[in-house]
Amino acid sequence: MTESATYDIAVSFAEEQRAVVGEVVEACRQRGLTVLEGNDLPDARVRFFVPFVSSVDELAVNGDEHVLPVLTGDAPAPSSFLRTDEGLVDALVSRVEAAETAGRERVSVAEAATATEVAVAEVEAAPATSPLRSLAEQFAAAGAKRDLSGTLHLGDTTIAVRVERAGDTVYAVEVRDETVNFVVLGGTTELLSTLHQRIEAMLAP
Repeated sequence: MTESATYDIAVSFAEEQRAVVGEVVEACRQRGLTVLEGNDLPDARVRFFVPFVSSVDELAVNGDEHVLPVLTGDAPAPSSFLRTDEGLVDALVSRVEAAETAGRERVSVAEAATATEVAVAEVEAAPATSPLRSLAEQFAAAGAKRDLSGTLHLGDTTIAVRVERAGDTVYAVEVRDETVNFVVLGGTTELLSTLHQRIEAMLAP
């Protein structure tokens, strides 16, 4: 049985909100969160489902702890709604970190979306996220949360990742089509040097 992909948040929005949501998503990724855009992975498991709406009337939240609605309009909103202001990304990061600390289970995107009355068409309006991009984002987020740094290459059919600690390469991985090649280096590139050199070539500017 294939394990479902996991994310910190999944966003839902209407087409006219794409520019605003795009900025929020990019900022969240820069802060280390993994973000699912689109409804192409209904079985993906997330900590929070984040629907963006222009008015409170567009959404009915049934008290689900996994739903964090965001209001993009200026109308008054209940305290259960977040707003697209300068504190939104901090609020999302804080909620995700608190959920991790509490050990709260993730839920499927489909289950979280069902707890709201947001139209499925609005969720599906977002562009599909490829499995390769999702994997790359999870590598980047995992490294950001630990004492690691690294470099990432994302192509149409290939990703390559180099992970470093204290300036030394400790891990390198290449995913090409359906093949995964990796090597744990521990500060030396003598083992499996051909793979390491190929990854270095992809990561070169």
